[in-house]
Order: sequence, then C-alpha cells, then structure tokens
Amino acid sequence: MAGVEFGFEIKGTEELVKKLRPETVKTPLAEGLKKITLFLHREVQTSTPVDTGRLRSSVTSQVAAEFGRVGTNVFYAPFVEYGTAKMEARHVMPGTSTRVYGKGPFTRGMEELQKRVGEFIKDIGQVIEARFG
Repeated sequence: MAGVEFGFEIKGTEELVKKLRPETVKTPLAEGLKKITLFLHREVQTSTPVDTGRLRSSVTSQVAAEFGRVGTNVFYAPFVEYGTAKMEARHVMPGTSTRVYGKGPFTRGMEELQKRVGEFIKDIGQVIEARFG
C-alpha cells in the first residue's frame, strides 16, 4: 500500500491544562459578563422616559455564570420600545429629559453596548492573559 505515515506530539499539555483551570478563564469571563450586563442595565435605565417613574424603576438585571439579562415586567414597556399605531418608540438622552423618537431605551442601550463591547472583551482578555503569567 502506498501512502505517507506521519505523527505528531503535543508538548506542554499538562501545563496548559493547569493554566486553563476555571479560576484562570471562567472567573474573568463571569466578571466581564457582569460588567457588560451592568453597563447595559445603566444605559437602558437612564434612557427610559419618565412620566411616573414606574417603567424606569422596573428595569432590572440578572447575571448568572453563562448569561446576563436586562429587562422589565411592566406591561407597557413594549409600547415604549417599539411604538404603537398612535405613538412612536422613544427614549431620552441620559442626563436630560429630551425625548428622542424612533427607537426605545433597550435598542439605544444595545447600540451603546455595541460601541463598547470591544473594550469589554479586551479587558477580559487582559485579565486572562495576566493569569497565565
């Protein structure tokens, strides 16, 4: 039979496995996810329009090992986020009462997160890299 035989050896796998322990990678990822979730929470909450304050104060966040969640249980939140036949979606510019029409507070919060997600990922990477040292 014609053919080629080859083999390979990977050296240093035990050292790599030791370095990939949960506290090396999982902890920085969990901390990074928490920062991302809290950033989004703040962005959504501060850009939620206020009439009575109920909607803004209902914005909550939850962070678990593998996910982050920002949301509200107020029934009219989708109307503010997406608009209705009689009302445009709206948010306010944080720190002001100026209403901006066309997108809701969650959409605006996600846009702000997209601008900064690279920074968050870089920070997570730096923490992991420092732990390999």
